[in-house]
Amino acid sequence: MDKENENFGKSENTESLGENASTQGERDFQLNKISCPSCGGVVDITEDQEFAICPFCRHQLSVVKESLDLTIDRGVLMKYNGESREVEVPPGVRAISNTAFFQQNTLTKIILPEGLNELQGGFYGCSSLETVILPDTIENFPPSVFQGCISLKSVVLPKYLKNLGMNAFYDCLKLTSIEIPPMVKTIEAGIFMNCESLETIFCYENTKFGKDYNFIGCDSLVSINVLDSKTGETISTKRIVDAEYGNSKVIEEDSGVENDSNAVEDAGNTKKSLKLSDFFRKG
Repeated sequence: MDKENENFGKSENTESLGENASTQGERDFQLNKISCPSCGGVVDITEDQEFAICPFCRHQLSVVKESLDLTIDRGVLMKYNGESREVEVPPGVRAISNTAFFQQNTLTKIILPEGLNELQGGFYGCSSLETVILPDTIENFPPSVFQGCISLKSVVLPKYLKNLGMNAFYDCLKLTSIEIPPMVKTIEAGIFMNCESLETIFCYENTKFGKDYNFIGCDSLVSINVLDSKTGETISTKRIVDAEYGNSKVIEEDSGVENDSNAVEDAGNTKKSLKLSDFFRKG
């Protein structure tokens, strides 16, 4: 009976070790893959490779070995495990998971690679983060992407960004100015809530602002500079004034009087005038 139990225990332990080895092998195999930034295909690599050729589009990839500080699974950065003040995510990473940088309070600077096109989550609660370098390949921000980044001073938004998630810059206490890319059509409620140092927003003439709660706690905000989508030059400035209720600020109401400073020559050599009412989302 004892011998049977002993054999059973050995069998069970061997089976368990086999499962662990299999799991480890699968995990290592997954980490030896990179995502092609050109077509998104998954490319196998080996430890001694310095470059690889994508079998799908023939794009040549530089192989950057995975840092022990980064857990990468099939092109997705799952977790940053280090304690450095600055981190540069290697090429081939196509997505950032919602847990990758959650409440990392030691980081001051993050550089994301070109080809990265998905933020499943953001940098919520990275209280020491001052600067983020974002690739132009990101088109959408998830909700609360920079919420709680109380030290954030500088961020250049991706050129082709289309959507800013709700509460994107909530509690970014040190952010002083920001330019909204031309493809962002609507600024929803709460995007800049409690950005107490924010003084100026740059946007384009086709940007619409929701009517309520955009500028609650924006004590320093005094203007919105409107840029021409073709030239990038400032074509008008909209004043921000205190609301009649709470600690919110609003775009100053249109007086109904058009003045020449708000007029801009368009491609057809006809005059058009930008009114404050144009900044409020219709419907």
